[in-house]
Amino acid sequence: MKAQHFAIRLMVAQAILFAIETAVIHAIGGRVSIMMLAFVRSAGGVVLALALAYKAGVGVVRTRQLPLQLIRGAVSLLYLWVMIYSFAHISFADATAISYTQTAYIAAFSALILGEAVTGLRWAAAAVGIAGALLIAKPGFASWNAVYLVALLGTSLNGLSFVLNRYLQREDSETTTLFYSNLVPLLGNIPALAFGGLPSADALFWLPSLLFLGPLGMLAGIVAVRHAEASMLAPYTLLRLVVSVGAGLAVFHEAPDILSGIGAGAILISCLMAAGRLPGLGLAVGRLRPSIRA
Repeated sequence: MKAQHFAIRLMVAQAILFAIETAVIHAIGGRVSIMMLAFVRSAGGVVLALALAYKAGVGVVRTRQLPLQLIRGAVSLLYLWVMIYSFAHISFADATAISYTQTAYIAAFSALILGEAVTGLRWAAAAVGIAGALLIAKPGFASWNAVYLVALLGTSLNGLSFVLNRYLQREDSETTTLFYSNLVPLLGNIPALAFGGLPSADALFWLPSLLFLGPLGMLAGIVAVRHAEASMLAPYTLLRLVVSVGAGLAVFHEAPDILSGIGAGAILISCLMAAGRLPGLGLAVGRLRPSIRA
């Protein structure tokens, strides 16, 4: 269980890092294109991987799973483009709500790809977590159209990335997975340099933080799935919403409305359910089965 606790702490750290990153992106606003932001973030991930593998040298790029590593990176790149498309064509609240259905996708891919025994309690945890995210995002879904379907299917790519992080570590290190997960998006977003234009001076002030926040959060998630089953960690991907609600109250003294408070509570409950630690249920997910070689 120590490995599971370590993984949970890493997911909490990821939630905090991603929440701060989201705040930085909001601070930048529309002054920098999404592709430029993705390029900077991916560049930071590549640099972080190379820094962590300093002693190993070129060993960080050595993998017996090169096609799968490239697919993993391409999945991230494709999800980014789908996300840009969906946020541009449907309301922000609707796109945000759809993006958090990744929790269910993670559970499904964990069973299909990793062969994890996803218990009924974990499926219930995913449902409760998604319900909590909906209460916070408050989507309207007023004008359903084909873009919603694209966004819903596109979100599966993010869930697939999370599961592939665990699968790839059967053969490769966390650093190698981090390297390729950022290399493909970095190359894919190079056109942003040619067509996106240079960021404004005030936006440049914020960009260096994206070099560290996102990549460190990604690394935390990659290491986490090495130490715990992906289906158990699925609801923890929603914690950034709870962090955002809490930060709004603590930093800006913005009290959440009743629905947001209930939603944050539901996400926390879903995390406890997935870990089999919700008092009163008398249920346990079971001990982790070590399916990844150290």
